[in-house]
Amino acid sequence: MRKNIGWIIAGFVLGILASVFATHQWLAHAQQTERPGSSLDNPIDVPRDLSGLSIKIPRIRVVHTTDPSQEGGSMYLQEVDPWLGYMWGKALSQRNFRERDGVYGDNGKIEGVLLPDGATKMMDRSHTNSCGSCHNVPYRDAGAGMTIAKNGATGRNTPHMFGGGLVEMIGLQIRLQAYAIADTNRDSWISKEEAKGKRLIIHNLPEGDPNRVAIDLGSFEENAHGMPSLNAIIYPIYVDKNGQRIAYARNMQHPEVAGYQIEVQVFGWGNLYMPFRPPVSTTLRSFTTAPFEIHSGLQSHDPTTYTSPKRDAHALISNPGAQQFITAAAKDRGGVRAPTKTGLPGISLDDPDRDGYSEEISEGDLDVAEWHFLNHPSPARGRLTSEVRAGEKLFQQIGCATCHVPDWQLLPGNPNAKDYTQRFDGDRRFFDLAVAYNDKTERLEGKVVNLTNKVKDKNGERNVPKRGAYTVQGIYSDFKYHDVGEDFYQMQYDGSIVKKWRTAPLWGVGHTAPYGHDGANLDLDSVTRRHGGEALESRLKYAKLTDVERNQVIAFLNSLVLYQTDQLPCDINSDGKIDDNFKVQGMNTGIERFNIEWLYRTPVRIEGPIRNIRGERITSFAGVNLRQSYGLDLEFLRDTDGDGFPDVIDPEPLIRGYRDGVR
Repeated sequence: MRKNIGWIIAGFVLGILASVFATHQWLAHAQQTERPGSSLDNPIDVPRDLSGLSIKIPRIRVVHTTDPSQEGGSMYLQEVDPWLGYMWGKALSQRNFRERDGVYGDNGKIEGVLLPDGATKMMDRSHTNSCGSCHNVPYRDAGAGMTIAKNGATGRNTPHMFGGGLVEMIGLQIRLQAYAIADTNRDSWISKEEAKGKRLIIHNLPEGDPNRVAIDLGSFEENAHGMPSLNAIIYPIYVDKNGQRIAYARNMQHPEVAGYQIEVQVFGWGNLYMPFRPPVSTTLRSFTTAPFEIHSGLQSHDPTTYTSPKRDAHALISNPGAQQFITAAAKDRGGVRAPTKTGLPGISLDDPDRDGYSEEISEGDLDVAEWHFLNHPSPARGRLTSEVRAGEKLFQQIGCATCHVPDWQLLPGNPNAKDYTQRFDGDRRFFDLAVAYNDKTERLEGKVVNLTNKVKDKNGERNVPKRGAYTVQGIYSDFKYHDVGEDFYQMQYDGSIVKKWRTAPLWGVGHTAPYGHDGANLDLDSVTRRHGGEALESRLKYAKLTDVERNQVIAFLNSLVLYQTDQLPCDINSDGKIDDNFKVQGMNTGIERFNIEWLYRTPVRIEGPIRNIRGERITSFAGVNLRQSYGLDLEFLRDTDGDGFPDVIDPEPLIRGYRDGVR
């Protein structure tokens, strides 16, 4: 009997060991969108990518944390290993999600917000399994891309997200500047009485700057329709006498409405405000949540955006430091949560689209996605020839810069200001990538500029953004909605006409054809000639230029460029030069470039010199220490059973359950 018990125990132990081994082998085999293998791996079991450019990490939901000492949690990835957090966010924007991730819950179903007729929906759901399917110029970045069906049959062209964090910060700053003008008693909302006789006029640059211009965003007073007479970039949320949100109020004429709070729309082409319609994404977090939901059928469970402590327009401030708004709250509200063995909040079991897959996008996922977009590098300027410089001057002279305002300044962070309207966020990024054309090497080159302070405490060293002032150069937008003529009007599916569009930032425009909200123009000359309405005078001046002068203007616009970030020659170690043979972990990685894997707390070590299948000598850039460098063994990222739910929130960490951690 004792012998039998011994055999049973031994078999049980061997079974556990075999399960763990099989888990890791099967995990590698099953991840069809990741290629973590080197030349020594069996490509059937572990897909190879010796270029080193593919996604290397399995789909594991990031756990939201606010304590940076919790290793592998979202705040750890933000403050302790910020470059790793940046890459976890980038991977979400490039990953091909699979059925077992919950993608395509209602593919083909007509969905989205309602058009003005109150019945017609704006687009079809679940038509792509990756953000990178549309945002793919340049490849592997949050770039520009194809024209998709949305609102009307003419479609919407995909904008790029280079410099997205700077755009968001401008919008949030405008919001506080608006309250500084109209919220006299500083109670965080604008009453009907406070709105009287006040206009929202802001400036792009500080006093004394020769390029400072006034931007008039309208009147705070209500118009004939009972809504604020503000430019449509300002989205009102109506509140009662206690400042609490009245979700069903159409305008200020509703008997319970005492005033309004605001959001500032700075992303996308824009949609005019309509009652009961959520605003165009006003933050990077909402810009991420909404596409996951509508384009891929992936619902986010995000207490950061559905928690409103004061029951007003405000949700919480996200880990990366941006005020969020309740209008962006997703459908998954965590009404039922799975139990955990760690005592941490468990997986949300709400499953709004009823496809059987729970918490498809986690709050921590959105933390790192927001962190990535906040810090995504800005567009650059190409070679500054005499023709380009002449075109830039002509661009100003013919009035294009009236709307396409070149520069904006972010005011420095002031967290201790007594007046909340002066409590600006400052520059919340942790780095800046300064990119310029080098005439000697005849290429774009970059330099990493640190924007953090090193803070040491009992838990170690953290990287905390300095939140200083920053001048955003060459963005070319006033962010206002303008009527630029009938050639830009769009008939929506319900027959209503959209006549105004947000001024598209021109940075990167040289590399983002086709042009216009509908992608109808294939070149910069034709889209410029398409302008009318408020831009008619500038269009006519452009048409009167000589051929040489028009070519100079186009040369200037073509100098506003994007670039493939991970291939950009770059000084990443701040030694003042770009090495031709940059060594990382003792291996020669070739030219020093903006490959952020070299900047992790534990940098990726490449496989190095090998012979390929043809016997040629090559350098393999496949990583050989991925578990360590990507933090896959950290407490809050460890996923023993390989089901995408980290052990700390998985109700059954040893049972692979893709749907809810159990099944």
